[in-house]
Amino acid sequence: MVVVYEDSLEARGNTRVVVLTKEQYQSAVARLAHRYQVKGTPQESAQELLQTMPEEELLAEVYRDRVLTLVPLNDSGPLVPEAEAVLKEKYLRWCERRGGGDCLGLFTDGPYLRTDDRRTLGLALAFGPVLDETRAALGRELSPQAILSSLVWATGLYLALWLLPEPSTKAVAAAVSVVLLAWLGVDAMWGLMDGWVRMAHRAHDATTFEELREAGEEFGRVIGTDVARAMILAVATLSGRTLGEMATHLRSLPRFNQMQAQWAAQGLEGSVVVALEEAVAVEVVVEGRALVVLTSPQAPAAVNVLARSRGAGTAGGHSGSVVIQHRGGNKQVVLGNGERWHLPRGKSYQDIPAEDRLGDELQAAAKEVAAKWSPRELSQAERTAINDMRSRGLEHRANLLERQARGRWVERQLNGLFPHLSWNNKGVDITGPAGQSYHYEILSGTESNFTLHGRRMASTFFRMIFF
Repeated sequence: MVVVYEDSLEARGNTRVVVLTKEQYQSAVARLAHRYQVKGTPQESAQELLQTMPEEELLAEVYRDRVLTLVPLNDSGPLVPEAEAVLKEKYLRWCERRGGGDCLGLFTDGPYLRTDDRRTLGLALAFGPVLDETRAALGRELSPQAILSSLVWATGLYLALWLLPEPSTKAVAAAVSVVLLAWLGVDAMWGLMDGWVRMAHRAHDATTFEELREAGEEFGRVIGTDVARAMILAVATLSGRTLGEMATHLRSLPRFNQMQAQWAAQGLEGSVVVALEEAVAVEVVVEGRALVVLTSPQAPAAVNVLARSRGAGTAGGHSGSVVIQHRGGNKQVVLGNGERWHLPRGKSYQDIPAEDRLGDELQAAAKEVAAKWSPRELSQAERTAINDMRSRGLEHRANLLERQARGRWVERQLNGLFPHLSWNNKGVDITGPAGQSYHYEILSGTESNFTLHGRRMASTFFRMIFF
């Protein structure tokens, strides 16, 4: 684990962005683009590239204890139809000089600009001339529009990961953070993150193309040409698909020696290439302003050390540890007996009951039921949707649909076994019996699903029944 504290850097001196010439940038873009693969829509390609996507119907964006946006994935935008039509027209007019048509692939999921579409367009506007430099470097034979739109979406998705309240990003996105930490230095990283928060918020509220342009151009002035180039190249290095290949791409980038020197100047030991290959997660600790790169499979244990609610606690004689410290102040803890609890802000280990017989029964039943699952339980509609994704080469989406189907099936079985409980269609799955302050949530035991449920119900005290 390597940690960069803002105050220690100020003592050492400011870091600086490694500068590339236009020629160096375009040469690197052309070289990386030959290996870049676009599968599906730009959004789908970006999600596959970063190995991440929202697992349910909402994507929460939280930063510094406040929700920036809560984006419905089927959202067509909060605009009235007339405003949507004008925004669409002006976006298409902007695209005329950039390949024509829907140049960023914003309409592949519907005819209007949704919240994430407006945010992506704002980012493209922030890139300004760098976007045109990139397009020129790609050349006609490389399907420049598909690659360029995928790169813009991937960069926007990467930046959005910083805003999510779970403590760490996927390994591939963490590797991008390693590259940017060496390339930009932590001073510019803080500016990038803070500027993105402001731009994303303004893009969410924008009702006209002019408001989007203003938000994007302001963000462009914050980051500047050199940071914009660095972000696009850092994301383009992901095309290696493995961290080892990404490391090879990194060594081939212009001014790599300066990047390594800045890595060392920030007090980070070893090689930036080694850190990239070993990175498993990245955490931003807002309190105390620290950027943490986790280079160990024991990432959750490392996060515990830095969490504001650190160390072990006791609950009715149980020892436990924080496994996820959400930025909204809520956290998830695992007790020594294996129970996993979600504690909203203001709750502590002392609020967890010494004994929870109903929860133990639910947990045992969930494990037993889940073991009986097989793809034979899929409905015809579910099977058709999964096969459709596989036929399109979108294996990650097919797997997600199957996990979701399995989760629905397990919950239906449990509902049949415990019909006397208060089951809910919205919010927490099971409301605790009268007089009980905590509740129960049924979920699959993946890390992404744990973090998702913590985001969705930040203020609810519940035990996680997982399988």
